[in-house]
Amino acid sequence: MARGLGRFWGKVKVRETREGRTPPPVCEAAPADVAQLLRLEDEAGAALSLSRTRLMVMGLGVGLFFAVLSVRATGLALFPADPASVPHSYAEAPVRRGEITDRDGEVLATNLDFHSLWADPAMVWDAQETAEQLATVLTDLDVDRTARMLSSNRRFVWVARQLTPRQRQAIHLLGLPGLDFRIEAGRIYPKKRAAAHVVGYTDTDLNGVSGAELAFESELSSGDGRPVSLSIDLTAQNAIERVLRARMAEFSAEGASAVLMRVGTGEILSLVSLPDFDPNRPSDSAGVDRFNRALTGVYELGSVMKPLTLAAALETGEVRVGDVFDATHPLRVGGFTIHDFHPERRPLTAREAIVHSSNIATARMADTIGSEEMRRFFSDLRLFERAPVELAESAEPLMPARWGRTENMTASFGHGFNISPVTLTAAYAALANGGVYVPPTFRPVAPGETVVGEPVMSASTAAQVLGVMRQVVTEGSGGAANVEGLAVAGKTGTAEQIVDGRYNRRAVYNSFISIFPFDDPQYVLLVTLYLPQPTENTHGYRTAGWNAAPTAGEVIGQLASILGVAPREADPSAQADLVSAMFPPRVRVRQGPEEPLDLVSLSEAEPQP
Repeated sequence: MARGLGRFWGKVKVRETREGRTPPPVCEAAPADVAQLLRLEDEAGAALSLSRTRLMVMGLGVGLFFAVLSVRATGLALFPADPASVPHSYAEAPVRRGEITDRDGEVLATNLDFHSLWADPAMVWDAQETAEQLATVLTDLDVDRTARMLSSNRRFVWVARQLTPRQRQAIHLLGLPGLDFRIEAGRIYPKKRAAAHVVGYTDTDLNGVSGAELAFESELSSGDGRPVSLSIDLTAQNAIERVLRARMAEFSAEGASAVLMRVGTGEILSLVSLPDFDPNRPSDSAGVDRFNRALTGVYELGSVMKPLTLAAALETGEVRVGDVFDATHPLRVGGFTIHDFHPERRPLTAREAIVHSSNIATARMADTIGSEEMRRFFSDLRLFERAPVELAESAEPLMPARWGRTENMTASFGHGFNISPVTLTAAYAALANGGVYVPPTFRPVAPGETVVGEPVMSASTAAQVLGVMRQVVTEGSGGAANVEGLAVAGKTGTAEQIVDGRYNRRAVYNSFISIFPFDDPQYVLLVTLYLPQPTENTHGYRTAGWNAAPTAGEVIGQLASILGVAPREADPSAQADLVSAMFPPRVRVRQGPEEPLDLVSLSEAEPQP
């Protein structure tokens, strides 16, 4: 069969009978030559017939092809096919990153199409000249690096991403060969610096780098276009940022932070960390600006820990608010000495220990209940773990290598272990929530939604401590945080920081933790100033009662209308008096100034004999 086809389509050949000879004329040929001539004529006729057959077969094939094509075209014209039944091949559509909004739908992060510049190095005439020309438009362009890229053997290199329309037009007018533009999605932050540490930012390929952009990466990049809502209240956020910026400048502080949390739901309505940055241009900011002081920073926060120590002591049942602890003399423990900044030099009740912020009395209170009970209570408040929020920036606390008697007593007034402001705020939210701990969250909670928490103390203990904290504001060092009609309860804290291995009185972190309204707790606010300086208005003092407390008071005053907190018509101290009446009589409280964390430097402490 194959041989036959090969013969059919093969080249037609006429064989000569003898090399170099032609057939003789018929008239002169011998009978043998006549036979040979007839064979040649038969072969020539066969070859001609084969050629004609081939042409006919080819013609039929071409005709059949056009006939089928014509029939198909006619069929499609008369009976169009169902589009759904026809297979298609689509180019994959680009995935659009979801928006980020605040709790009220205000857009914090969204997408915008940008022109990006790329080059085909093979089409670039002069790499060095091209790079220099581009630098006249793109002022931050690395000329040498760009020239090397444009001299490479690759056929595609990015030159600049997310250009402004003005930059694109200027580059276009340069008329440089080998360059072109591509439209790609970019991320923009219309509120700029507002809540920057919470929102975070992405890289040029729209991958989350920090904040909510990183924490909710899977949702934002799913491509369904649904926004991710945060618990942040942008109006409250702006108000707090505005106050903190002004106070930070007034006290020449190196930084400031604030955390506002809703009691009962754990929603973080505001988180401020200053200095901050513009997520539209994160590379323009220094690393310290992108550092989240409220969540990543862990600090010895000082006397704001004392009400929690009182709560631990009351919860054991071994201490009552009227119990007396000797604060007449400095306390020597573990070879070191604990002092009070403005000592009362007398026995103090547990209540007075908090109002006067006595390191000595608070340390004796912690010693009474023991390190095991203190550790258990602090652990229930999750002070020994990172704040359980969605953001990856939440940092682990720094704990002492061992928790013995000395560590237990110093921890009672905020020395010797470091926690984040968010961690502390969540602990106080449990105190304000009747003793029930609810994890902090950046997710909004729907109205009427029930959030299940974990009981960590009794409601009676929480009420007693709140009563004492109210007295800190009405009678103690937190007076500057008092807001008429809002019944603020709180506690100041001034913590010396370690500089070159020693505690430095001039390097302090000042805080004020507040719960308001006191008689119907709804919000917890923690304000912190980092390394504030004394001013003429503070009479040379740098402690929290002179800066952090008035800052918190100003913030609360502005938040009342934003959060819908109505002024209290009743006497704001009435609830404190009611709580006080539930317990045995106590020594009259005398007003005393706030003290910094005044544990004598370990290198200077007088050893215990």
